[in-house]
Amino acid sequence: MTQIIQPFLTVANYHLLEQQMNKILQTLATTKDKNVILAVRGIVDSEITAKLVLSVEEAQLIEQLFNVTDRVQGEAYLEQLKPYVIPFKAVTPSILKSLFKKEKKLKLPNLEEIDLQQICYFTWDDYGTHRKYVVIEKDKQFKAIKGTISNETIKGICSICNRHADVHLFTTSVKGREIGTFTNHSNYICVDSEQCNQHITDLEKTKAFFERITH
Repeated sequence: MTQIIQPFLTVANYHLLEQQMNKILQTLATTKDKNVILAVRGIVDSEITAKLVLSVEEAQLIEQLFNVTDRVQGEAYLEQLKPYVIPFKAVTPSILKSLFKKEKKLKLPNLEEIDLQQICYFTWDDYGTHRKYVVIEKDKQFKAIKGTISNETIKGICSICNRHADVHLFTTSVKGREIGTFTNHSNYICVDSEQCNQHITDLEKTKAFFERITH
């Protein structure tokens, strides 16, 4: 009897595999040197092994990545992995309103446009008020974060995905220990949140960042 493999990849794991597969494809496109190709495959194997703890069946599925030799095969491989991706927990307008209950005029995003299999955190901007709203999953519960975004865009490293991109300042404010005091945290993050989500390959680092700016 064939064992059915349950979804076991986080969205960040999926992005990691996509990134590592692209590393192999780029190497194959730029060199015929077998030693270089072997070395890159070895690096990719180490990266995956370091981040993923897999059962035998799961490992066999992931190992097919090393058979990919061109972009068409690569796309087919990624498509084959999608059923094994654990999507971001579905959010509803009522959930968002309860998470941001202090916001009286909360402008909600179009939830139908969100691909839950592609996001590690849920976010939207209200350009009228320069507010950014973020929802992350922690210990199977939603955690809400809000802050302001600056108009100025620069090139820099994003504090969420750690990639070089167009970034702007995201400032959050949390209550201090003394009554009436607040602590502000300002960090550069990607202007394009969709792209930022695509770049995340380590969910723990992302959660750690949001944990840091809410304390």
